[in-house]
Amino acid sequence: MGTVFNIVFQIHSILGEMVLPLAIVAMAIYLVVTYRPGAPRNPVTRVFPVLVDLQVGLGIIYWVFLLFNTSGAAQARYLSFPFILHPLIGILAAGLAHMAVGGRNPLRGLGRWAPLASLGALLVLVVSNVMIGVRT
Repeated sequence: MGTVFNIVFQIHSILGEMVLPLAIVAMAIYLVVTYRPGAPRNPVTRVFPVLVDLQVGLGIIYWVFLLFNTSGAAQARYLSFPFILHPLIGILAAGLAHMAVGGRNPLRGLGRWAPLASLGALLVLVVSNVMIGVRT
């Protein structure tokens, strides 16, 4: 059973540290170039939030596994500050990823630059979350 969760952890690490930040930058560039007000969502903007959801889902699965398979100081570490921010920021990032490429973007008043601004905020969340995860 531990081997499966080691694989989950490796996928979560690679996706979060390498793939997701690059995908956010690529998505921001793509959306700035292809922006059209009121246009329907295309396949690229439908797949991107799913990638973030996958990352968050894998992280939460691994975190719950750690909570149930550790005890004492090790378990307390996963429930204490700053590590407890890691799953919370992940959930927040997933919500922002859905809003950033959808019609409910809170920054839609910026027009063409709305996806860039919201994906920039998402990039800050992801990079800070990587720092928290690696540090603890």
